[in-house]
Amino acid sequence: MKVKIGDEITYVGSTMNGSMSFKTFIVRGAIRFGASALDKGAIIIDISDAQEMLDLEDGSTEILGFLNDGVYVDEKAAALKAEFNSKADPNDEFAPIMLTLKEQNNLGSYLDMVDVYAGLFVGIFVFAMSLVLWNTGLLGGLRRYQEFGIRLALGESKGRIYKNIILEAVLIGSIGSILGTTLGVMITIYLQQTGIDISAYLQNSTMMMPSVMRAKFTAQLLYIGFIPGLVAMVIGNMLSGIGIYKRETATLFKELEV
Repeated sequence: MKVKIGDEITYVGSTMNGSMSFKTFIVRGAIRFGASALDKGAIIIDISDAQEMLDLEDGSTEILGFLNDGVYVDEKAAALKAEFNSKADPNDEFAPIMLTLKEQNNLGSYLDMVDVYAGLFVGIFVFAMSLVLWNTGLLGGLRRYQEFGIRLALGESKGRIYKNIILEAVLIGSIGSILGTTLGVMITIYLQQTGIDISAYLQNSTMMMPSVMRAKFTAQLLYIGFIPGLVAMVIGNMLSGIGIYKRETATLFKELEV
């Protein structure tokens, strides 16, 4: 339904006592949110008019509360709900009752699905990057196979060469992980402060979601990428370095001649 400024719109609602209520509003202006779901179905009215229409003078149908964590924590919300509801008067039909986010509008399955997919995406990304770094360390060690043979031929012990490989892997992995973590944190902080405007892609969307994508910096970001980067590099070099102990000194000169 299309309306113009000055049109009268009658809304039907249910009051706090369960009866039907009708009220006519006059359109005084238009606001474009950038999301189709809001542009087509949302209105902004004075709170006093809404209370009068729904028989809610000095009352409210719902009060939203937010945790200081910045994200929804079900365990904390459930404990807060249990404490609040334990103090409610069971004989008062209008006594406020607290519900967690998972208990409203079938959001429980949705939030569980979001947690599963978020963990799955992070796990796949970390695993893939670990394989890449592992392969890098493995190839790096194999390419130095002849170098290790020369060092063995010159009298260097196999244990010392193996230790040097591990130390090099720790150093390279640490430097790479520090640089990667620093770059990732910088991008995260930028997204947290500025964000990416995706309103142009939500014009025909029926899903209500923020038009600006943001990220949030947490302490977890400091090690979630650092540890796999370091460990994968070290393991790759350790596996490739096993070949050092399989080298026979008697055959080294034949290999060097070739």
